[in-house]
Amino acid sequence: MHVPRALRSIVAVASVGAALLASPAWSATPAAGTVPKPTAPTGATRSPDSGPAVHHDTSPPLRELWQRSRSFRSTPQVVPRGKASRPPLARAGGRDRIRLGVNFEGIREGGGTPPDPNASVGSRQLVEITNFELAVYSKSGATLLGPLTTQTLFKGFGGPCETAQADFLGDPEVRWDSLAHRWVISQFASDDGTTTNRLCVAVSRTEDATGRYYRYAYGYRNLPDHPKFAVWPDAYYMNATAAGPLFESCAWDRTRMLRGADADQQCFDVPAATIPIGSDLDGTTPPPRGGAPNLLINLGPTHDSLQYWRFHADWKNHSRTTLAGPFRLRVAPYTPACASTDPTQCVPQAGTTQKLDSLSYSPMYRFAYRNFGDHESLVVNHAVDARGGVGVRWYELGLRNGRPVVRQQNTYAPDSTYRWMGSAAMNGNGDIALGYSQSSSRTRPSIRITGRLANDPPNLMTFRETTVWTGAGSQTGSNRWGDYTSMAIDPVDDCTFWYTNQYQPADGTGNWNTRIASFRLSGCHAHSRLHGHG
Repeated sequence: MHVPRALRSIVAVASVGAALLASPAWSATPAAGTVPKPTAPTGATRSPDSGPAVHHDTSPPLRELWQRSRSFRSTPQVVPRGKASRPPLARAGGRDRIRLGVNFEGIREGGGTPPDPNASVGSRQLVEITNFELAVYSKSGATLLGPLTTQTLFKGFGGPCETAQADFLGDPEVRWDSLAHRWVISQFASDDGTTTNRLCVAVSRTEDATGRYYRYAYGYRNLPDHPKFAVWPDAYYMNATAAGPLFESCAWDRTRMLRGADADQQCFDVPAATIPIGSDLDGTTPPPRGGAPNLLINLGPTHDSLQYWRFHADWKNHSRTTLAGPFRLRVAPYTPACASTDPTQCVPQAGTTQKLDSLSYSPMYRFAYRNFGDHESLVVNHAVDARGGVGVRWYELGLRNGRPVVRQQNTYAPDSTYRWMGSAAMNGNGDIALGYSQSSSRTRPSIRITGRLANDPPNLMTFRETTVWTGAGSQTGSNRWGDYTSMAIDPVDDCTFWYTNQYQPADGTGNWNTRIASFRLSGCHAHSRLHGHG
């Protein structure tokens, strides 16, 4: 959401939830071979928001809705100030810098701060979405559709999904469902933030993002702020804020949504310090166990742990749907970025006293999952204090008897600058890429990436830091940056990474641009089982 109220609510949840979770409200990780069971003090309860979608229909082709709408503008033709030249190379990493593929301008100044930039890539197209616009591109960077307002997708649908004002619309996401070869798009909408609250979800009928969509509106008692959904075989899993020190975790009936039928959601209210994010499937190999639960990950109440839940949706018998946890996963100790001062006024920028929000109180989008056949891996990251600045703490987790274990971890901070707003993913070779924003008192916010190959020494990002784009401006009127970026995997070769982030072409507020870049870390030999550790 673009207005300050949204993340202020998250910080309030964090402060209240920290006290709540300081009590014995969660159990230790269960012994190998046991099935985690929810403990009574968690307070997880079935939400009355469970039930059928408030409304659903099938849209006309998006390209026709766009042509009927006047709510669009052309992509800028003038290249903004900024540069993509070779940056000073960080000392960390033994490999050379990363060679970029395409590197082009995405949506610009789409309304509101922050822009919430994210994108996903399909068989032939790439879709980017921000507050409050979306666009469809070819993989060469040509604009195929838009930019158009996100509400164009819900033209004729009715209710807040179509009519909400800008202050009560946003936090959009787009994902490619790699099992079904479909696009899934979601954002919240509300009449006034209190009475009629919706998550608006659209699932494409085909691989063409410019075609028809099955559209759904799910209802909530409270504004589902900062929502994040994840693709999983048995459901689309969503987590968002609720009232007080609670988040709401829901499963949407993916099977029925893929054919445009009426579809239920099953929801739980859960006390937690901040909003967890769900495991989000990459590749075409589902989890090895039929009906494997979706894994929700969050930062722990102590700074040497993560916490997790296991959410299993049963669509034949809703009474058998379970949300187990939270459970503890020990990790290397860390200090959340600027926790001793103010994480919302953390990251310095050149030429202004305005500092930016680190969002260090939450795990960062995505919690990417992949099944390699002989093992499973998940990657996630968050912002921590490091070397006098801020670095990106990243993890690769494995699964042992369905529970997460740390396979490798480290903080990427080759110097004392500030690196935050990360997004990580793993391709079919087992290579890991990490993208993030970078800034300091001497530099303006820029977009950078690093990575490692599957068989590199563990716990290290081995590629030298590479700049995707150097911002020419600082954000002067707001601390809100992000709130998220996205690293996606091309499903055609299961190897190429696509990264989307924001930058400032000049000093100001709301004058952001986005950038989209592709790159490879190794040859595309997906499913070659190069990922040697098990």
